[in-house]
Amino acid sequence: MNYAIILASGMGKRMQMQKNKVLVTLHRKPLIYWSLRTFEKVSEIEKIVVTSRPGEIEELEKIVRKNRFKKVVKILAGGAERQYSAQIGLKWIIEELKPQKKAVIIFHNGANPFVSSEEIKQTILATQEIGAAAVALPTTDTIKEVDEKNLVVKTLDRKKLWNMQTPQGLRLDWAKKAFFQAEKDGFLGTDDISLAERLGKRAKIILASPLNFKITRPLDLELAKIIFKKKLCSE
Repeated sequence: MNYAIILASGMGKRMQMQKNKVLVTLHRKPLIYWSLRTFEKVSEIEKIVVTSRPGEIEELEKIVRKNRFKKVVKILAGGAERQYSAQIGLKWIIEELKPQKKAVIIFHNGANPFVSSEEIKQTILATQEIGAAAVALPTTDTIKEVDEKNLVVKTLDRKKLWNMQTPQGLRLDWAKKAFFQAEKDGFLGTDDISLAERLGKRAKIILASPLNFKITRPLDLELAKIIFKKKLCSE
């Protein structure tokens, strides 16, 4: 079985809003609706767990009920960091759903509204095969490493650099070891597969759609609105 953890407990400070960014309106729906709708439609996903800010659980439950997202089985209060929220969701799945160790856990940011069914399916397949996988885009910018004084150390080879997005997948046995070892070591990663990398595991990169980006700043939301308008005009 394959399980999804949708992360929706971030503060979204860079959005300069009082409310959680996953609850802002995008094309007449809360932002998180679009991710949930896509995951709901993917037959390979059996159950979905959502992590939320404690004060927003009830609002997310209303969204789930109103839109009849039947695969969403639990909305949990997340942690202070994304990694902690992911681990809370993982722990609940392990304790309550008791999946087999080869089950696939898919992690996805609720603020990535344009994730496609194909990206989810490809991430599941690659995770089943390799043990870890994630969608990403090749870096097109020139990236430089700098020191503590912001002096350039070297220019990195962009042919080897990818901008990571979600979904990201981990086989359950890998996820369990990776997250709980990170907790033990006090390590805080910036994405999910980085925790498995620490254990010597390698993940497969899947080419992401350029539209699958995270809504982080107000400009991202405006871009998302334009994309929706373009989609409607082309339909």
